[in-house]
Amino acid sequence: MIANLQERDGHFMAEALQLARRIPNRPWPNPPVGAVVVRDGKIVGRGAHHGAGTPHAEIVALNEAGKAAQGATLYCSLEPCNHTGRTPPCALAVLASGVQRVVVGVRDPNPGVTGGGLRFLAENGIAVTTGLLGEQALELIWPFVTTGAFARPFVLLKTATSLDGRFAPASSPSAKTVGPVYLTQEEARRDVQRLRRWMDLILVGEGTLRSDRPHLNGRLLVEPYECPRAEPAVGYADSDLSHPAGWHQEHYYVFTSRSQVGHEAARTVVADGGELVFCQEQDRHVDPLSLLAEAKARNIHAIMVEGGPRLAASFLARGVVDRWVQYLAPVVLGNGVRWPQPEDHLPGEDLREFRLTSHERIGPDLRLVFDRDSFWATLEQLTEAETLNQQISPRRH
Repeated sequence: MIANLQERDGHFMAEALQLARRIPNRPWPNPPVGAVVVRDGKIVGRGAHHGAGTPHAEIVALNEAGKAAQGATLYCSLEPCNHTGRTPPCALAVLASGVQRVVVGVRDPNPGVTGGGLRFLAENGIAVTTGLLGEQALELIWPFVTTGAFARPFVLLKTATSLDGRFAPASSPSAKTVGPVYLTQEEARRDVQRLRRWMDLILVGEGTLRSDRPHLNGRLLVEPYECPRAEPAVGYADSDLSHPAGWHQEHYYVFTSRSQVGHEAARTVVADGGELVFCQEQDRHVDPLSLLAEAKARNIHAIMVEGGPRLAASFLARGVVDRWVQYLAPVVLGNGVRWPQPEDHLPGEDLREFRLTSHERIGPDLRLVFDRDSFWATLEQLTEAETLNQQISPRRH
């Protein structure tokens, strides 16, 4: 038995957020959204959005509820839209359903329409509450928000280092095995794999592929997943196709220089299942800006850059990283794989300031999340109604 209204609201909004996370495929370029309809303390309708052209979450939930929506409360992780896109405005359907109250996590991030759906509902007699579990709701749609509805691909940089900033131990001359070396423990690796499932593409450098032969999937995750079930595509950057073909993937992207068109190595990669993507060069390496443009042309909306340090540094230097998730392992290596040094001549100087968004212990390791845009300022903007976390007073007609 849920004791009070605040606890009840939190419980049902958590259900809506869970529906948004547990979807078969990533809904990009649309944001993930979940909704539940509750009457007399029971869920009578559930819905999640599954991508462009499909019904929005609140419509799915209201359709399932049917007549039971009369006098009910609708919980939705994102504000119901009040404009026509590929689907009709949801606010009209919400009003027609007969619900008497609407609770949302965050408002629509589109500055041209934000608050419009809630204002329409309030002006037509429906009580509206905003900002409930807003942090979780914004986290869910952050790639959509920070890229302006994917005007460009979202780039998440993931790094895992020792306390002294090493990515891996120094290679032993006598080492004969090829495979990944883990600094972090399984809890952190599982967290990385959860993040992967929200990405359309996982990208590594040619050196990482050569040394680790990574799988780049979500094999450690267990159901029920708190992320989409679909695995991401994988790829690597190799400007001169120096890596010998052969990767345990059915299909993968190879981002290489346009000078490699027609090269013998290119034919070998294609025969192995690789899809060549020809990009411009910068200082004899694949230019991250060109890579992102080519990715966007292939409907790749979210990319995780996983390594190695040169590839990570080149994306940072180009100023195209939106979020940086650092995993810090409580070990000191003293020697090993490090960040590129000044003499390594990194391309570009478009460095950007990052803001600390969160820090959390993951098993024995530490996860730090930095964003280029202010997550907390955005949260405040998208959760305030007339006042933060307060009801919009309905206007009776």
